Amino acid sequence: MATGSEQSRAEAREWPAYVSVTQPLGQSAHVESKKHNLALAIRELRDVCVGPEELFSFWNLVGQPTKRRGFVPGRNLVQGRLEVSIGGGLCQLSGLTYLLALRGGLWVTERHAHSVDIYTEQTRFAPLGSDATVAYGYKDLRFHNILPFPIALRFELGEDTLTGSVCAPLPLEPCDVEFSIEEEPDGRQVTTWLRRPGDTKPDCLGVSRYRKPAQAA
Repeated sequence: MATGSEQSRAEAREWPAYVSVTQPLGQSAHVESKKHNLALAIRELRDVCVGPEELFSFWNLVGQPTKRRGFVPGRNLVQGRLEVSIGGGLCQLSGLTYLLALRGGLWVTERHAHSVDIYTEQTRFAPLGSDATVAYGYKDLRFHNILPFPIALRFELGEDTLTGSVCAPLPLEPCDVEFSIEEEPDGRQVTTWLRRPGDTKPDCLGVSRYRKPAQAA
């Protein structure tokens, strides 16, 4: 399990980024709380070295988002509805980490999609199907490093953007990821396809289904 010792973090800080994704933070009444919570979580994830055959766990590194640890109330999607709760906003970080893991060729072993798509095409900050909801204690995001060398994640929180990168000591060629959307009577079905470098055909990683929202973002 990746743990993030200071020595390994120091080594990882020197590695170049081979995969990078930037997303807008979006606008809401809770955006400043979201940025605060993201900054706390990023501090725990940044430059953590995940060696070959090691497992990355979002919650193992971030820890429980409690008031005592400095997390504040923010917007969360709970059972298809927007609510305000401690640690709100962290799902954008877990979703970005999921997308980085896919593009970096890592093997995702646990990921949970949201049950409802609350966004419109104007407010969406990430492709539908690239989300990864997390809830401490029972919904985690985990991936296995199947590469023959270590990797590290690096995040930068800007004024209105969040950027994530996969860094490595050796060249890493990104994978192509596609989210194929099909309309259904009560929502949407999204199939995730992954094409690794050199492959002629993409692999189907799975299907996520999203109900129509009771309220939009």
